[in-house]
Amino acid sequence: MYPINLKLDNRQCTVVGGGEVAYRKIQRLLENNAHITVIAPMVKAQIKALAQAGKITWRQETYSKPLLEGSFCVFCATDNRGVNRQAALEAKESGMLVNVASEPELCDFTLPGVVQRGRLQLTVSSEGASPAFTRLLRQDMERRYHQGFGEMAEYIEALRQELIAEGAGEGKTTSEQRQRLWRQALTPDIIELIYNQELDRAKYEIRNAINRARS
Repeated sequence: MYPINLKLDNRQCTVVGGGEVAYRKIQRLLENNAHITVIAPMVKAQIKALAQAGKITWRQETYSKPLLEGSFCVFCATDNRGVNRQAALEAKESGMLVNVASEPELCDFTLPGVVQRGRLQLTVSSEGASPAFTRLLRQDMERRYHQGFGEMAEYIEALRQELIAEGAGEGKTTSEQRQRLWRQALTPDIIELIYNQELDRAKYEIRNAINRARS
């Protein structure tokens, strides 16, 4: 599968199903500011509460194709394989992106395990082959990559914007020159410093390397 980060802000996403798997999909979609419609005659209490709070739309109906109208992507997450397959195939006919929790072969995309550290997002995927192994690897990444990695991503972004601003003036850094600066500044030693939570030293070393490369 081709890895991609998909922006879902204000996109219409439909979840077919109202159980635990559907709830997990809904949580992730809410985090990404999607407009969410749930299709299920019954849903678990947490989903019902989200609907009552106006955070999602609950269509309290048995699945049928017209209920998918306007969807950008569809998540098939019922405990009925036949319903999942029907919804997936009908969504595909309408050009919608499809994810089927129980059948990777029907998916247009799969959902990776995600570790979020500020603006830094780390993902791992088995392309649907083993959700349990993906979950194990995600838990391992959560232990390895602490919040300091997110802080460093913010610091590096601030430096990047500084260099870009310099590049706007005559005789300042070009895009190729900035790439060389970063290759010299971001080394495996920096990763080790962040692992050891020596963030101030890591920031100093990055800034120092950039200044040396400039001169």
